[in-house]
Amino acid sequence: MTPTILFVPGLWEGPTPFERVISLLKSQGYPAEITELVSTGTTSPGNPSMLDDIAAIRLAVQKLVEEEEKDVILVVHSVAGMLGPCAIEGLGSKARSDAGLKGGVRKMVFLAAAVTPEGFTHTPLPFFKYDGGAMYCKDPEPLLFNDFDAVATEKWVKVLKSQPAAGWDDTVTYSGWREVPSVFLVCEKDAVLTEAMQLGFAQLAGSQVFRCAAGHMVQISMPEKVVEVVKAAAEEN
Repeated sequence: MTPTILFVPGLWEGPTPFERVISLLKSQGYPAEITELVSTGTTSPGNPSMLDDIAAIRLAVQKLVEEEEKDVILVVHSVAGMLGPCAIEGLGSKARSDAGLKGGVRKMVFLAAAVTPEGFTHTPLPFFKYDGGAMYCKDPEPLLFNDFDAVATEKWVKVLKSQPAAGWDDTVTYSGWREVPSVFLVCEKDAVLTEAMQLGFAQLAGSQVFRCAAGHMVQISMPEKVVEVVKAAAEEN
């Protein structure tokens, strides 16, 4: 059975930057969809928290795995590298098979992602910029779009959304990569997570490593490479 590819975006993104990758996968016969971070686009106070984001990811995975008994490839970008694995406790293919159940998260794909162990607490980062109840990337042009031309940079900067200023300082309680095999696409020109950091994350998760010369927003700048890596993960049992 062809697995369903489920994408989880990082901070500020929303689903739009993944549209090309999802379209390419669908055109090649792979069911693909995306779940949003419910906190993206909101401001404090009264906003969804990091834990709400994790819960929303879990609900999306549960729908595919528990209700529809599908195999899933979970593709996580940037900060979703710590959220996605935290959301899948008990939903991995092996755990479900051992319990006599069908479906499950068969593999994870990390795209320039931050991988964290249990007990890691997320704190504000140097490239965060606060404006009242909103939080943005301080310098998106050199940090997120350093491998884009001026026209593309201007277009994609406008797509970015706010994250809430409060509610994201919380702790990872589960690291699904300990039980679910993974691959990691290292983006060598990433100005947010350096190549060395990404290699460290991949080593922590025990991931098979792929490489490319993209910056942080690889799903926009090199969608074909992302599709290649995702397909390789999906085709391995």
